[in-house]
Amino acid sequence: MSTMKEQVVRVLPDVSGLNKAFDYSVPNDLSGPPIRVGTIVRVSINGRRTAGWVVGVDTEPPEGVKLEPLLKASSFGPLPEVVDLAEWVAKEWAGRWSAVLGTASPEPYIHRLPGPSPAPVAAGPAMGAVSLFDGSGPRVVRSAPASDRFEIVRAAAALGPAIVIAPDHMTAARYAGRLARAGVRTHRFPQEWAGGFTGGVVLGARSAAFASVPDLASIVVIDEHDDGLINERNPTWNARDVAIERASRAGIPCLLVSASPSPAVIHRVPDVRLPDRSAERQGWPIVQVVDRRDDDPGRGGLFTGALSRRLREGGRALCILNRKGRSVMMACAVCGELIRTQDRQELMVELDGKLVARRSGESRPLVCAECGSTKLKRLRLGVTKVAEELSVLLREPVGEVTGTSAGGEGLDNRVVVGTEALLHRVASARTVAFLDFDNELLAPRYRAAEQAMALLLRACTIVGPRADGGRVLVQTRSPNHRVLQAAMKANPEGFTSSELELRAHTNLPPFGGLAQVGGTGSDAFVEPLRERLGLEVVGPDSANKFLVKGPDRATVAAALSAIPRPKDSRVSVAVDPPRA
Repeated sequence: MSTMKEQVVRVLPDVSGLNKAFDYSVPNDLSGPPIRVGTIVRVSINGRRTAGWVVGVDTEPPEGVKLEPLLKASSFGPLPEVVDLAEWVAKEWAGRWSAVLGTASPEPYIHRLPGPSPAPVAAGPAMGAVSLFDGSGPRVVRSAPASDRFEIVRAAAALGPAIVIAPDHMTAARYAGRLARAGVRTHRFPQEWAGGFTGGVVLGARSAAFASVPDLASIVVIDEHDDGLINERNPTWNARDVAIERASRAGIPCLLVSASPSPAVIHRVPDVRLPDRSAERQGWPIVQVVDRRDDDPGRGGLFTGALSRRLREGGRALCILNRKGRSVMMACAVCGELIRTQDRQELMVELDGKLVARRSGESRPLVCAECGSTKLKRLRLGVTKVAEELSVLLREPVGEVTGTSAGGEGLDNRVVVGTEALLHRVASARTVAFLDFDNELLAPRYRAAEQAMALLLRACTIVGPRADGGRVLVQTRSPNHRVLQAAMKANPEGFTSSELELRAHTNLPPFGGLAQVGGTGSDAFVEPLRERLGLEVVGPDSANKFLVKGPDRATVAAALSAIPRPKDSRVSVAVDPPRA
């Protein structure tokens, strides 16, 4: 009597350091979820039992090879199109395919999927929002920071199953609540992983780009410029780029919403939908720039008259100082100018008796380039000290919040001082004050200006439209910087165009590929790349990190993926590094 031939599948084990799939046989009596691309299974590899994903079915194994059987069908997993998308992400950002599939998979495991449910009847969105979804592919929607994007999200829901990606869970939860009150079925990702199979709208932070949603009709990315959309570990994918790729593969619209669209997306996406200028200006609060060039840098004080007056007017106030310890900034004790590079784009620090720019490597003697003085001052800043001094000035308790603060710690006070983490923990305030914004504008990173703009946009969202009386106050010694001028005029176009011009001149993304390599053994790892045609290796810097530059992201990622890790090394690779 003949026996039924066992199915053969290809499985990608979830093993660190292994980025290869293997063939396994499927026992005829295997129980559990059906075996298809994406199913999570249990396998044995080199005598070790581990989880894995089915990435191919009905494969043909090599002749004469006895296959190990699947040990268990553990859970439903991501849809086949998400499995393929995850493979693309791993290649594009030089990471492990299994790491991306882990982001796309349920936790805890799912043994049964819910069936589709009839959509509840909900009021229709505004016609203007619906028109944004015409055709397919990505389009940029410029929307003022305090503008309500809810109609855009509701229009996506009206078209069918949708994914809405926000830079943080707080924003995603806010939209989910409003949609639910409007009668739309919503599912939070990854908590309600299986919800996408029932229809409705899946909402979440960056990982929602990998949500499994059958018959997906559209994707919306809120605040596409925000670094919260970038994965913090290897592979360092950006949910915005993942959404664009996914929508392009599916032939559906992908809306990239931002008050100041990122240079990368403006360069890549020609379809830009602009708002009415009058309405756009009203959607920005007043951005007040306080020029501190005439202040004595030796005093180290941060409380200008404009700041003190604003804080005493009342209302919730957030004071942002992106530094917990000592600042590395220096200023001239005579003219008050910050010590910067010749092009004025980067701060310089004292190192071995001279001034050095950490990113570009430019150096010069300990002399102010503006007035020639050799009397330079270090500017010492710190959240804790500022909170104490501000409490004395205002004669009331002042809270303190940093990235290590737990939950709502420090948020009970009317005035709170904190790092940028504070902007992610408070939904609304009357005033957001940046106590010393030069540390952002002139940071030794090629995306410093772009990231400074993103901070301003988040602050503008918190204080609301100008009609509500909210205000963003910025203290700086660089009042004419293009970021501040764009924010004051509520017009980001000038900033974006100048930023793209600078990037093109230096072959930095989006006009080239860039990766950062660090960790033990990184010097040996990058050595073969120095001989590769079309690649440039820069470094190491003071932190023993290297930059690898190339013609585009895919080329750089492929080169990095092709090099084996040196023995006993702990090399870290970040393609499109957010802080380089």
